Amino acid sequence: MDYKETDFSFLYDDLTEEYGNEQGKQLYILMCEKYTNLNDREAKSENDEINQHIFKRLLPIMGVYLTLIEQGFTKEQAFMIAHKEIQHNAHSLAEENAKLTKMPFTYGLFKMFAKSHMSKKYPTEGFTVEWKRHDNREIHFDIVRCLYKDMCEKYCCPELCPVFCQSDITAFSGYEPKIRFERMGTIGGGANCCDFHFIHGN
Repeated sequence: MDYKETDFSFLYDDLTEEYGNEQGKQLYILMCEKYTNLNDREAKSENDEINQHIFKRLLPIMGVYLTLIEQGFTKEQAFMIAHKEIQHNAHSLAEENAKLTKMPFTYGLFKMFAKSHMSKKYPTEGFTVEWKRHDNREIHFDIVRCLYKDMCEKYCCPELCPVFCQSDITAFSGYEPKIRFERMGTIGGGANCCDFHFIHGN
């Protein structure tokens, strides 16, 4: 399978820019093979959103990370490269999120659709979301069960989970200054939950 149909369609270009055409292309081929192998091990869910998380986001980055380790990169090096690719995608998401700030009543619109968005995009098949606050000052929910942590543990790379967590900070920065994102901890980082706080800004 090819990365062109994932959230990381830019992977080939990033690899050839970093490592040159020959090594970059070879790494890309190996990553595609690993990604294909991981895909073959996973059954499709009846929920399309779960499939998006697994097949378009999780497994592609695992393919990058595991391939690099197999090719002699240290875990630290592989982690940083996976982090770079996740951040590339997160910056694109931040640009999309910034479009909401151009509209009047940004926070009100965000608040209006927050619960339905979470219900659709983070379904109970993979996530347990506990709502704590939903008012005109703050939207706060905790994720106490996370598909990303479960999948990273399943494939014996729990240390990879934080790269996904860290991408939230970048992606949500697009809402500033209208909405400020804060978080104290993540499950992937050892906390009991991932606490999401979206605070009404300026």
